[in-house]
Amino acid sequence: MSQILVICSEAKAPKTIREALATTDIRIVCKQSPQEAQTALERNVFEFALVYSNQENDLMARHLTQLQYASHQIRVIVISPEYSAEEEKIAFDSGADLYFAEPLPVRTLLRVLTRPTTQQVPDTTHTANTLPPQNGNTTSTASALQVLRDFSHVLGYSLDYKAFSRQFIMKLREHISFSRIAIFLEGSAKQPFLGRGVGQAFECIASLGIPGDLIDCFQLSRGVGIGQSLSEHPRIIRSNSPECLTNQDLMKEFAILGCQLAVPITDRERLIGLAVLNGPITDRPYSEDELQLLFLLMEELGLAIRNSRLHMELASHGRMIENVLCAIHSGAIVIDEELNILYANEAARRFLEVESKTSRQIDFAELPAKLAAVVHRAVEKGDICEPFFIPGSKENEIFRVSLFPFTTEGELTLLPRPTMVLLDDFTKIEANKQTALEDSRDELISLIAERFAHEIRNSLVPLTTHAQLIEQRIDDPKFQKSLKQSLLKETSRIKRFSEQMLYLAQDATSGNADIEIKDVLLSAFNNAKEHLGFKDAKLEMTNSQDEAIIHGNPEALCYAFEELFLNGLQSSPESRTIHLELQENAEGIIHLLLRDEGKGFTEESLDSGLEPFFTTRNTGVGLGLSVAHKVVTDHGGFLQLKPRNPDNIWDIDIRLPALIETAST
Repeated sequence: MSQILVICSEAKAPKTIREALATTDIRIVCKQSPQEAQTALERNVFEFALVYSNQENDLMARHLTQLQYASHQIRVIVISPEYSAEEEKIAFDSGADLYFAEPLPVRTLLRVLTRPTTQQVPDTTHTANTLPPQNGNTTSTASALQVLRDFSHVLGYSLDYKAFSRQFIMKLREHISFSRIAIFLEGSAKQPFLGRGVGQAFECIASLGIPGDLIDCFQLSRGVGIGQSLSEHPRIIRSNSPECLTNQDLMKEFAILGCQLAVPITDRERLIGLAVLNGPITDRPYSEDELQLLFLLMEELGLAIRNSRLHMELASHGRMIENVLCAIHSGAIVIDEELNILYANEAARRFLEVESKTSRQIDFAELPAKLAAVVHRAVEKGDICEPFFIPGSKENEIFRVSLFPFTTEGELTLLPRPTMVLLDDFTKIEANKQTALEDSRDELISLIAERFAHEIRNSLVPLTTHAQLIEQRIDDPKFQKSLKQSLLKETSRIKRFSEQMLYLAQDATSGNADIEIKDVLLSAFNNAKEHLGFKDAKLEMTNSQDEAIIHGNPEALCYAFEELFLNGLQSSPESRTIHLELQENAEGIIHLLLRDEGKGFTEESLDSGLEPFFTTRNTGVGLGLSVAHKVVTDHGGFLQLKPRNPDNIWDIDIRLPALIETAST
């Protein structure tokens, strides 16, 4: 990971730079002057420094000079919001390596920043404290136990892992005499319940003997150097080990921090951090016992940090749940096994008429009697009822009550058990539902009245016309014949409309007769043919089942099929033929398929054809298919409109159960 220092007048790097360097391989540290990162610059923490000039040439030149004095190895790039030849000259004269003006050449800039550096790493192998460890100063068993007892008090000092980590350092210094140490931990998510990703960066949470501005600028990473090596194999690393001497990244990080030892911090499952420290102040090497003690103590620290973070996560979960319950409009009441009310949100307190600002405990006896009885059965006996409605304290208020027991899936349910009560305010919903029902009823009444008036008016037109001529032409035989035909036709039309309305109004068709379905079909077709006056109309039945029998109302079934035949014949102006296929399967289901010689149902008809008052013709009120569908449904069957396609040639699919109990009224 490349560490980039950005020098600008603001506390945050400019947006153009942040967007250009938005990659996981680059970490940006923003400072307002090089002095704020003095120690980090002296220890060569940064590979590059980006100076944002903002057209202030004097300040830019001063920053470039300070960078040159602080570090001879750092490479400096000046970035300007607008190109200026004079500014470019000043930048190069003051020691800048590159000069860019916005808009930035992002690819070029990234290629420069990620190119491997050739910085020299200070040699730390000559110091005496990096010599191979020697025997001596071994810690006795008794003293080791005393050390563990001391640290057990420290690690229980606080639930704040940063606080007890600082105490841990001070206590550790009493037993191991180092002068410099830093503890790095992976960052914890601000909302850990959203996911458990592995943090890539290690941030310093506690240190001793290391400059604060260096800690502020420097991080370790799992992808490079000490962090990578310990992530792959958690163990103690010395700066003079063969592995370290051949790894430039390891040597550089040890040199920046001025330390010679890296110890992993694990929670016995994975690496969560690491500690780096220098040798003892007496300039001797660490003994094997001291190294083992360091490793074990860091493991104990890791466990304590994990427990601290788990506690913080649980507390965060609790706050989140409480915030959610407070934010919802529904009332929420949590009741434990002993019928104590553990929690009630603001909406629940309003329902119980308890002041929302008071923090007093709500007693179970304050629940309404109907609600308390249901909750008592749910907690004590595990009897969870279906959601029900309960009146509120105000007039016309109504709440829906739902019970949710707290159980763990897969575990044996123990009684009594805690339960949560949700109170949903249905006052407006019920009022809106009632309004919608009234509006729907008014709309339906209006539609029925409109269609009824239209149909009656159409029937009255020829009758009133004949009534106006009856005195002048009563003796005319042609007039008498026309009058007779009009009376029969229009009264039949009105009668059919009234019968359709009656069938729709009935709850269910009644009757318990044994009906041969073939006889019903033939009778219905003859009625339809006679009603329309189509003497040449034909019904072609295939696969006829002469003994197919159904229990039900023969009059209603005959009327339903008559409506279907009327619809089919009116849709076949050229060839008045209805095709019907009748079958009965082994399960006792009578299957009927119908089609006419027309074009079949349109897309609109397939969606709305069974709805009352839907029609695509200029005559009729659109009740025929609705009546047929209702009668078939009342007899335990179903009726479906089908589109014509290469796989289907039928328009209507009907299934009726044979030998079933008749639908009751």
